[in-house]
Amino acid sequence: MRNTVGLEKIRKIRDNEKNQAQMIYEQAVNDFEIKAQKLFDLLKRKETIEDKYTQSLTTGTSAEMLQSYNDYLNYLTPSILELQKQVANARDKMQYFQQNLSNQFQELKKIEKLIHKKEITRVESEKRQEAIQMDEISMRKYLINKGR
Repeated sequence: MRNTVGLEKIRKIRDNEKNQAQMIYEQAVNDFEIKAQKLFDLLKRKETIEDKYTQSLTTGTSAEMLQSYNDYLNYLTPSILELQKQVANARDKMQYFQQNLSNQFQELKKIEKLIHKKEITRVESEKRQEAIQMDEISMRKYLINKGR
């Protein structure tokens, strides 16, 4: 047991690091989802305006209305480009934190595996010691009974 106390402390530290990495990853996922949803909404709005613009061209709407649609599309384009950059950055962050979380899980598993191996070794050693003691007790009893 004494051998695994230090490893248990390391395991707790690694577990805390993993939990912290998991919270950071979840926050990055949430940030990505929010930005992606904003981009989706803008693209949907752009698509709607483009459909109205195309429909207006075929039905013969006033030039002012066409200009209004065109101005709105020109207004949306820079916002869409900026959001695309933000979504890409958020995706990169999310993937980085996902890799970090994966590394933390691996480190924790290594420590847990090491603790398990040490525990098995300790139990086997105790069993060997117990068997040696049982052999000694049996030998003493045999010698005592032989001497009678």
